[in-house]
Amino acid sequence: MYAGLRSAAVIGVPPSVLDALRRTTLALGARSTRLEQAAAAVIAAASADGIPVLVLKGLALQKLAYPAGIVRAMDDVDLLVSPTDSLRLGRLLRDRGYRNDLRGEEDFFAPDLSHSIDLHTGLVNTTRLPARGALWAEPFQEIWRRRQPFALGGAAAWALGPADTIQHLAVHAVHHHGMQGASWMADLLAALQTWPDAVHAVHRAPVGVRRSVWYCLEVLATNRHDPAPAVRAALRPRWLLPGERHILSLAAKTECSSHIRYAFTLACLPGSSTKAAFLRQLLIPRGAPYSTGFADAWSIPRHAWIAHWRNLAQLVTHQGFGGRPE
Repeated sequence: MYAGLRSAAVIGVPPSVLDALRRTTLALGARSTRLEQAAAAVIAAASADGIPVLVLKGLALQKLAYPAGIVRAMDDVDLLVSPTDSLRLGRLLRDRGYRNDLRGEEDFFAPDLSHSIDLHTGLVNTTRLPARGALWAEPFQEIWRRRQPFALGGAAAWALGPADTIQHLAVHAVHHHGMQGASWMADLLAALQTWPDAVHAVHRAPVGVRRSVWYCLEVLATNRHDPAPAVRAALRPRWLLPGERHILSLAAKTECSSHIRYAFTLACLPGSSTKAAFLRQLLIPRGAPYSTGFADAWSIPRHAWIAHWRNLAQLVTHQGFGGRPE
């Protein structure tokens, strides 16, 4: 934004606003460089130890999907490894001074707490809700086979292939963010524009992934962006669950609770037994993830499940299915 306003010499923009944008851009650039160097060092060490690692989201998108010079805001580094290599990479991170006793087993914080490296073993987060993994249960080796290379901090790194990137962005936007916020839309649009033919691979994806991509394309079309109309039409489910169209409309047009993602996940999961398991885990969550780690969910860790039920209550009241969102 700063580069565009400055190059266009917009008369109506006060110097103080331009200066604030300049400082923000510089800060984002500095953080991006720090994250890039940290990720490159960890990936180099992992490669030397024979551990295949894929970079997810932020750093990979900035290098592969956004124009040169565009800095994407990032909070952390997301890495994907095989479940069989997770413990090895965890030990490697701890040997380098990272600690994972602050928020949960997948968050490794740098010694100076300036950033974290989030260690993923699947393309869907299953820490609190294991049944959610049925959305995209594909072996790491298959995902690794479709990888694409890119340069990170002067070193070789690997990211998801184009089709997997598009599908992962959709799944993450729907089932992690409840399609709230604009950053996921910018990421998905950038990926669709960078690899316009890759979206067609979604027809061979699991049913939950296909439905997630359709959700995102519908929301984009509602907001006057329709990068793949033929794919969107072909992905439209033959039937929708009661209230599903209304929930999708809410996500597309208003700022509602991100906990609406639970409803989308229920609709996307394959089979009644998987849906039942998800509902059981949602209503009666396992205690371990809420009492060890994730203490930020509630001031007293052993009472963290109260926050979980409070979020569900928000979903079925004015912030989710009915009434006006706050």
